Amino acid sequence: MSLKLYNSLTSKKEIFKSISGKKVKTYGCGPTVYNSPHLGNFRTFVFYDLLNRVLKMNGYKTETAVNITDIDDKIIDKVNEQKTTLKEVTSKYELSFMELSSSLKILPNNYNPRATDYVNQMIEFIQTLIDNDLAYEMDGNIFFSIEKYPHYGKFVKINDDLEIEDIDLSKKNRSDFTLWKARKEKDGEIFWKSQWGEGRPGWHTECAVMIKTLFNGQLDIHCGGIDLKFPHHENESAQIEAIQKHNLSNYWLHAEHLNVDNEKMSKSLGNFVDVKKLIKENGSNIVRLFLLSAHYRTKVSFNQKKIDDCKKMINKINRFASNIIKSDEKINLKFSEDHNKFIDALNDDLNTPEALGVFFSFVTKMNKKIAENSFNDSDNIKSFIFLKLFNSIFDIIDLDNLQENEIPKEVQDLLVSRQEARDNKDWKLSDNLRDKLSEMGWIVEDSVDGQNLLKKK
Repeated sequence: MSLKLYNSLTSKKEIFKSISGKKVKTYGCGPTVYNSPHLGNFRTFVFYDLLNRVLKMNGYKTETAVNITDIDDKIIDKVNEQKTTLKEVTSKYELSFMELSSSLKILPNNYNPRATDYVNQMIEFIQTLIDNDLAYEMDGNIFFSIEKYPHYGKFVKINDDLEIEDIDLSKKNRSDFTLWKARKEKDGEIFWKSQWGEGRPGWHTECAVMIKTLFNGQLDIHCGGIDLKFPHHENESAQIEAIQKHNLSNYWLHAEHLNVDNEKMSKSLGNFVDVKKLIKENGSNIVRLFLLSAHYRTKVSFNQKKIDDCKKMINKINRFASNIIKSDEKINLKFSEDHNKFIDALNDDLNTPEALGVFFSFVTKMNKKIAENSFNDSDNIKSFIFLKLFNSIFDIIDLDNLQENEIPKEVQDLLVSRQEARDNKDWKLSDNLRDKLSEMGWIVEDSVDGQNLLKKK
């Protein structure tokens, strides 16, 4: 199946076609570094990673950017609250974001641009909008005039019910948005000089200019959380598309919220889950699996039971993997029907729940063959291929610890005898054989799928 993605522009799945052959340029809106990101933030960031990995699985070479918003009202509030500097606040939480991203196996991006590094380009960009009669100045603030851009409203129908920003500022149209904010007393030393006076760029302009600078204003895919669809992505794209002859991005992908008690997880509501603490308590692989276990366009509620379910899933995978012997890398690794079903699920708008279902059905089938002692070399190679394929996307198992030696025949014989004892409900003999296997350095775990054999470490 060709890769299909749900495009927020058209509200339907579309076959993905890149602008330039096998090269794909993607941009995802990153963290505002005034505090450590919470679990809801990382649902979006892990979604970016999923997209990147699925593109690579399809043979694309990706060029990715996830920005760092280090100019923002919340950051200024934090600076004032802690009586510190902009750099001290932003560098601390940028480092936290990077460390947590690494812990959750998010592949490094080609770029993590900071807004503060592009202010000069933002000033030039805003002046271009003014020169083209798309923006105007009022009391030292610069606003984008939505009336001058007829295509405004690509994501939503513009009406009086929409959220309006900066309502305290004087502007010609209540829906016009801010490109440059004049310096206020609370800004302290956080300002830049421009031809309109001291101030700082607006959030929507930050992303627009970083995309224009890094990618010449043209992306294959732009990503973000669903809450960024409007006004951020609407305003971001309007600025660029008003002065260039092509779309900012051909595909717009948005991830749904992670909820707590049916409310969006957010710091402002105080209902957020600390990612670092959750990883410490459960392990990064379990947290990553939880974030990937639901479709990215589905709202998910966080609870401990779902984390516990992910622990069980990983334990099942590890038990299965412990029975697999590393195959020679030179083997002609061909995909079977099972592998192709897994790929097709991911190519169907990154359908991770379906992909997990395909993988676990395969594991159950192979575990049955292991229990029946009918698991052969071909099954082992097929399983090894699937583990590598699975891990290239989910990245939650340690392939380096797969067995390098075959299970001794004596152990295999005892395992078969124990299965026969279990079939005959001879529990005493079954227990004795398990103890014998334990003395030989092997652990046997019973499950609905049969016996799982693990080598003692």
